[in-house]
Amino acid sequence: MLLFFTYFFVFVIGIPMLAIAVVQAKYGLIDGPPPFPADPSGEQVKTVAKYSIFVWAGLQFFIFGRVASWVSAVPAVTGIEPVAVETLIQRLLGINEQDVPYSIKRGSRANEIVVDWRYADAKWLDLMRIHGMSKGYRLVLRFDEGAHNVRAQDRYASFDWSAGRGPDLLSMNWNMSLGITFYEYRHERVLGLQFKDGKPTFDLSYAYTFNLNELKQPMIEIIRRAGWNFRPVITFFRPFGG
Repeated sequence: MLLFFTYFFVFVIGIPMLAIAVVQAKYGLIDGPPPFPADPSGEQVKTVAKYSIFVWAGLQFFIFGRVASWVSAVPAVTGIEPVAVETLIQRLLGINEQDVPYSIKRGSRANEIVVDWRYADAKWLDLMRIHGMSKGYRLVLRFDEGAHNVRAQDRYASFDWSAGRGPDLLSMNWNMSLGITFYEYRHERVLGLQFKDGKPTFDLSYAYTFNLNELKQPMIEIIRRAGWNFRPVITFFRPFGG
């Protein structure tokens, strides 16, 4: 995490700002009028600096996702021989047997599984509705057997409780955002009007905690202990996502 923020604030932002400051201190504003008397070499330096910033920004567009993926990767446990991809998939699917608020199923690709909250389960659906959750989460895992990497992408969606009808109470749209989530923790306390000893009182009726790391951690441990690497990506397109 520290390496990522060092890269972002030093290389992505710091170096261009330093270059602009140095050029402007010597030759004046990059987008300002030429100095008097005219200095052709200074104008050339400002032009080169201006277009170099655009090239630098474009370069970051290509490498940003790869750097983010690299710094957030979790390596396999050392000394463990990687298992076959189907064996690992079956181990992850086995989490469905536990009483957890998410389900794991195969995706549209042979090398893909999808982790979703149990939106169709009445038990968990009621808890989400009662406590006003308005953002859904999905984790997509794709398996690269050659490199023994599990490439993981976070996806979010907003949902509208009033849009559905009948059993389809929940309306969702999975095109909202995607990428890498380094950390997310949300804790909600809901106060309800209750009666104690015949008197109304406001007490804590329910406490809800959403910790994204707790959802991911069991899967990460299964992946690592199977001899595979867990590698978050912004996109599955390798030139950008790594």
